[in-house]
Amino acid sequence: MARSAIVIGAGVIGASVAFRLAQAGVRVKLLEAGRVGAGTSLCSFAWVSACERVGSDDYYRLSLAAGRAHRETVGEFGARGTWHVRPGVIQWRDAECEDPVIADKLVDAKLQRLQELGYPAEALQQSDLRRLEPQLAEDALTERDVAIHYPEDGYIEAPVFIGELLHRAVQQHGLILRSETPVREVLLEGDTVSGVLTSGGERIEADVVVNCGGRWSSELVGQPRLQVPLAPTVGLIAYTPSLPTTIRKVLRTPGLNLRTDGAGRLLLRANDLDAEVGEGDAPQPDHPVAQKLVQRLWKLVPALQGVPVEAVRIAVRPIPQDGLPCVGPIPGISNYWVAVTHGGVNTSAFIGMALRDEILEGRPAAEYAPYRPARFFEKAAA
Repeated sequence: MARSAIVIGAGVIGASVAFRLAQAGVRVKLLEAGRVGAGTSLCSFAWVSACERVGSDDYYRLSLAAGRAHRETVGEFGARGTWHVRPGVIQWRDAECEDPVIADKLVDAKLQRLQELGYPAEALQQSDLRRLEPQLAEDALTERDVAIHYPEDGYIEAPVFIGELLHRAVQQHGLILRSETPVREVLLEGDTVSGVLTSGGERIEADVVVNCGGRWSSELVGQPRLQVPLAPTVGLIAYTPSLPTTIRKVLRTPGLNLRTDGAGRLLLRANDLDAEVGEGDAPQPDHPVAQKLVQRLWKLVPALQGVPVEAVRIAVRPIPQDGLPCVGPIPGISNYWVAVTHGGVNTSAFIGMALRDEILEGRPAAEYAPYRPARFFEKAAA
């Protein structure tokens, strides 16, 4: 059994893995290159749901497990478990689907499939939408159109989630948290990982290393044998000032996704505008994409006409080359695991539990069987 571990990256996944290993009695050092949680974890819509994955039985099962893990973790923290906000989600017929398998399916077919699976979902007509969200424009949903309401869905407040996990891990389970400690190489001796080398030249050894470096997970390893091929994309999120708005649901409309983000602010993003964002762009309120987002908000919620953009975040999403999750060990390498995936906020709580059980008890999670790193390395060997 591993007695010591290094976890690389203090985003949502790294915090979850470090917490679960430390909770199980492992001596854990969590190494973060910059500030805790300041990477992609803070630039996410953070929708927690399985409804977008009905096109794949495997992905749907994984997403269900992810939601259960978040609810279980909230239960562990009692009154402190406030990060999983579940106001319900409304998705328009023409809103872009995250799952390309169902992107061209009629909303009625998706709704029927979800109801067959027992997933909480119901159709909304124009009158229903006006009752739930009276501030929206009258033509936000036409009389002939329909939306789906997921009454139990919600989102994760990632900074709160990370903060609560790490506070408890440090205070109760002896976690050693080191920020401003970039890793420049994972130490590989033969086929065995023994630790890491930091950018400052410090050698840190442990029984296991778990790479949760997200967008930088392949760059920091310094070893071609440990590099998972990635196809990252850039995304922008804009924030309004605090507003006296009655918007309560998470809204996924054809041109704008929005939700509350604490203290009355609204978080805005749109998939179709991300193509206009560059990785090196300055995250300023006057960014053209941020301005397009707020203009779409004005149209959707006329009472907010003229509300400005207060802040912007830009991040690079850590997406494996085939677009699917990548969690587990690399074939032929001992004492090393990697966890890199799009939608990491959604699955973070489950990844922590899954890797704890695999590392300490040799029990890989069945839900991750189709999504192991082996698929990339077997192709390369062939």
